[in-house]
Amino acid sequence: MGRLSILSIVTLILLFTFPAHGQNSGWDKLDKQLSEASSDSTRILAYYKVASEIYRSNPTEAQEIVSRGLGLAADKRFEALQIDLLNLQGVIYLKLNNFDESIKTHFKVLKKREERNDKKGMMLSFLNIGNVFNKSYDPDQALKYYQRALDLAKETHDTRNRANISTNIGNIYAQNALNGEKKEDITHSIDYLVKTVEFCKANAPEVDLFNTYILLSYLYLKADKLEWSTYYTDLAIDITTKKKDPVGESYARINRANIYVKEKRFDLAAQEVSLIKRIIAKSGFTNLTEDLQGDFDKIAKAIKAQDAHLILSDQDSSDRKFHEDAAALRVRIREELREKYESEKKELENKNLLLKNANAERETHWIKLIWILTFSVLLVFLMMILLLIKKNRLLRKEKQTVDQQAQEIKQQHTELVQADRFRSSIFSVVSHDLRSPIATFQTLLSVSKIVDLPASEIKEILVGIGYQVEVASKMLDDLLIWSSQQMADEKLEIQTIHPLQVAQECQQLFADRIHLKKLNIQINIPSELTIQTDLKRFEFIIRNIFNNAIKFSLSGKSVVIDQQENSESTTISIRDEGLGMDATTIAALQDKGFQKSFEGTFHEKGTGIGLLLCHEFAKRINCRISLESTIGFGSTFYIHIAKNN
Repeated sequence: MGRLSILSIVTLILLFTFPAHGQNSGWDKLDKQLSEASSDSTRILAYYKVASEIYRSNPTEAQEIVSRGLGLAADKRFEALQIDLLNLQGVIYLKLNNFDESIKTHFKVLKKREERNDKKGMMLSFLNIGNVFNKSYDPDQALKYYQRALDLAKETHDTRNRANISTNIGNIYAQNALNGEKKEDITHSIDYLVKTVEFCKANAPEVDLFNTYILLSYLYLKADKLEWSTYYTDLAIDITTKKKDPVGESYARINRANIYVKEKRFDLAAQEVSLIKRIIAKSGFTNLTEDLQGDFDKIAKAIKAQDAHLILSDQDSSDRKFHEDAAALRVRIREELREKYESEKKELENKNLLLKNANAERETHWIKLIWILTFSVLLVFLMMILLLIKKNRLLRKEKQTVDQQAQEIKQQHTELVQADRFRSSIFSVVSHDLRSPIATFQTLLSVSKIVDLPASEIKEILVGIGYQVEVASKMLDDLLIWSSQQMADEKLEIQTIHPLQVAQECQQLFADRIHLKKLNIQINIPSELTIQTDLKRFEFIIRNIFNNAIKFSLSGKSVVIDQQENSESTTISIRDEGLGMDATTIAALQDKGFQKSFEGTFHEKGTGIGLLLCHEFAKRINCRISLESTIGFGSTFYIHIAKNN
């Protein structure tokens, strides 16, 4: 490789790969970041960040910034940041080629990291120490610390640093092999570097393998394995061309020129040297010419020796010309005969091939036809299945529709039967309760024509007729409300209703009866409570149940109107302290077809249709009526109003 060692080559490539940045002062950057820092830790981080950004281009200034950051970290006792700054200081010492101070600093960092049992940090310290020994030309010590770093990288599963450390170890093996003459060193270096490349590609593809490819190309060239040397040289050239790295490309191409020399392709070697010189001239790195001059001279010497050999060959050519012409004639005749034989043989083979191709084409045609027919049959079969599935779905859907319609018809039939039963019950009540006062009145008139009744007896009969007329009047009022709803086509007028207002109006309506029985009315409904329902039907339900509570209450007791609420419904309850009912009566009243009148505590009469109409109206406005009762303790009726009305 000329006058340069492999370590020098790698170092030069790395130096040229990272050109100096602009000369913007690191102090200006530091001042800006310090002005934006909000705490001591962020100020110390600013020193570390700025120094790490500029140490390649201005290591002296970076060293001063790190020193100030170390002072601040020590003063504020930020030990972790102090270790990071100390580690960066050791790296900068290496950049300044101050190997002794770099080694001392990294050993200080290593000791602190060992005290903290920071295995990853210890691995980085061993790696940095190995780098210092490697750069100071002590490969044995470098290998020692690289190996310790590699063991920790494996232990901590740090694949990225494991790949980098492996490439560093491979570089040292390659350096020793290229500077020595032992074949086993070359073989060992190649094996190690190839395994490293495989590991990096599988586990750390982001690691730059350019230097490893160049080293492998040099090692294979020294081992006279030109095919592999060419392979890795081409990889290195491809990478450097894409990265526009003239230094790396020059070192890769000089190895290609040396390969051409070994292959005795001297014209290609000369072209490669010319290309390298053009690359160097275009890049401006003129000192590369001096570094590669040894290789240029060796290649030029080999080309010159080959040219001298060609001149000597021309002097002997005239003596051998005759013999060569005769031999050429014999060779030409043999070649003509061989070509004729080969031509006839080839023609026969072509005919056989045509027959085989024709048979193959026919076979392929039939196979293709069979596949088309098979596919067509399968396609038709699949379409039939899909049609059957679709038809089956339609039939199931139609069946569901028919079943649903049948259910609706059944429900409508049930409702019609119930409605007819309800109307028959109403007409029966009407015919009975209206006939009774009229018949009594007719009897009185008939008797008065025949016999002169005393005034007291007539008055007593009229009082009885008055009670019957009052009951009939109440019944007619209820029927008028029900019939008006029926005549209106049962349309609901949903609106916002205040239950408290409805209850208070009922209290005023029945004030005389409440006063007569000396009842205590308690309405525990908040004024802000509202519900959405039909006003007329809701008022009818509350009025009838409230009326029944007064009717069956004992004198001096209480009637309580209360409310409860949950996420699904609002419940209005009306509780009396009257006679109460047994379980049989409760079950009968829950039956919407039951119609019977019970006397009140003051012998009040009734028609028995009020609760029937309450159930009918509750169903229309999506409400539900339930009741609880205990004999001797009164009854409680509940009106459950759904919130989705």
